[in-house]
Amino acid sequence: MGNKIKNSRILVTGGAGLIGSHIVDALLEKEPAEIVVFDNFVRGKKENIKLALGSGKIKIVEGDIKDLSQIKKAMQGIDYVFHQAALWLLECEENPREAINVNIMGTFNVCEAAVENKVKKIIAASSSSVYGDGTYFPTDESHPFNNTLFYGATKIAEEQILRAFWKKYGLDYVAFRYLNVYGPRMDFRSAYIMVIMNFLNKIDKNEPPVIFGDGSATLDLVYVTDVAKANILALENDITNDFFNVSGGKETSLKELLEMILKITGSNLKPVYEPRDEKLVKRRFGYSEKAKKILGFEPKVSIEEGLKKIIDWRKEELGNNI
Repeated sequence: MGNKIKNSRILVTGGAGLIGSHIVDALLEKEPAEIVVFDNFVRGKKENIKLALGSGKIKIVEGDIKDLSQIKKAMQGIDYVFHQAALWLLECEENPREAINVNIMGTFNVCEAAVENKVKKIIAASSSSVYGDGTYFPTDESHPFNNTLFYGATKIAEEQILRAFWKKYGLDYVAFRYLNVYGPRMDFRSAYIMVIMNFLNKIDKNEPPVIFGDGSATLDLVYVTDVAKANILALENDITNDFFNVSGGKETSLKELLEMILKITGSNLKPVYEPRDEKLVKRRFGYSEKAKKILGFEPKVSIEEGLKKIIDWRKEELGNNI
């Protein structure tokens, strides 16, 4: 394997987002020549790469993967690409046409620019949403596509685009089917936020946290630094044209998750239960044995530890004015 990153130039689409910014941090430890952060800063934030900027190796390019000319220009002289930019699940459901434009056409643009600029490898973000409602658990990479949502449809298309570019142009890639990624730098102020932040926002206001459904719906939580590590491992490994789950390997119900958060925060609030959107997947539990065997990936951060880290980070973000 060796250190392919040392002295190389790397571009990270969505590099100021949750996962992208942590990939940037992990890359810096490997001594690259330069990291280009390509982001439209709609969800990504410059403060997410504030520490990385101190390295003097970060170049920020404000651009959109929907614009082929922008991504082609940004990719000049680039050795490797981490493709993290995407429209999120709930946004895709509300605006399916934009989901197609960003997640499918945007990915096509990234691949086309990579071929033109002779990029050696792309590490891309897919999603466990490609599986839809699981027919068996834990869900491994052999599970059939069972998706019924626009977001999942775009991620299936993204995987097929990567495969087609590999077949036609020899563009090496690895794509990760992320489970439920969480950690510091998660958005907690916009309309589209993860359940952890919804719970914490309610607790801040001393309002009952809302559980949609009966609380039995499950997540497979994987901490963001573990996800970043998986991305680095995939670049360093010679494997190509393959897909891997990245999961925490533990199934946690919404009710269990809230109980952990209430315990950490010292809150005695009781949840209220509201009807759940039945279109959304009810159970997530991934199997990452393939990533362990081939890439050497193992999640290190427990859910309890990860929740404490994210709660501490959020307090700091709010200026300790909770």
